[in-house]
Amino acid sequence: SVERTTMIPASKPSRTTLLSILAICGTIAIYRHSSLHSTPDQHVMDAMTLASLPLHPSIEIPSIPSNHNTPRDHHLVPSASHRRLSVALPDGGCQITWPEKPAPGTAVTYAASYPGCGARMTWNLVEALTGLWTGDDWNNNGRGRDVVTVKTHYPQSNGILVDFDDDIKRAFVVVRNPLKSIPSFFNHIFEMRNHLPVHSQRAPVDEWVKWRDHYLDIEIDEYKKFMFYWMDRYTPENRLVITYEGLTDDLIGGEVTKSLARFLGEAEGVNPIAEESVPCVWGVVV
Repeated sequence: SVERTTMIPASKPSRTTLLSILAICGTIAIYRHSSLHSTPDQHVMDAMTLASLPLHPSIEIPSIPSNHNTPRDHHLVPSASHRRLSVALPDGGCQITWPEKPAPGTAVTYAASYPGCGARMTWNLVEALTGLWTGDDWNNNGRGRDVVTVKTHYPQSNGILVDFDDDIKRAFVVVRNPLKSIPSFFNHIFEMRNHLPVHSQRAPVDEWVKWRDHYLDIEIDEYKKFMFYWMDRYTPENRLVITYEGLTDDLIGGEVTKSLARFLGEAEGVNPIAEESVPCVWGVVV
């Protein structure tokens, strides 16, 4: 679920390898969860279909496992409407506080994801791990470049590159099986069209089917374009790829989050929470 581990070579992954990673990601999703808005004979895409795609030419929150060793009484659970960060406490505990403006000279990292891959959750997690402000490509919170990460969906049509793009030398990329991410993206579209709260409900099946029949091929092409862009833009030492499935998994989510914290900590001016407290942060945020 994490690109930068001893299990995966440090060399730049080929596009075939990339599609294999996505296929594995899809297999996890298929076996762990039922397909969103699918019927027994009708699926958006399965892992084998994903693996055979031609190469590009040019919030239900999981519970902490019962055997998780994070001290529950060390959690100060935040309101769902606020983003918070964490402070390490003894024995791997954590306390939730507010993020702060990064110091001058703090390196900015892109937080890239395709729509429907947990961007909002990841935004919260980064602030919790680093204690620093995060922002997005459209500068919706007005923080500009005074952030530790910039969320973007670029080159998908909902994302852009920021005007200080040339100064951003690294990125982490969150990927999710398109079998899940594309329907999740449509749910967001449905909520926006109907002026509903974000992540409040699933779209009716008939609405999904109409949208799918018109736009699925376009979205698959957009997803491939997104993946190839971020895999080509940065070298492995300046890029981390993690999966949404891994990040939200009860068994390995804390370890995947440790990899994210280590990567963020490699940037100038970023000092994440103590590694022993990362699983506690993951348990609160994810």
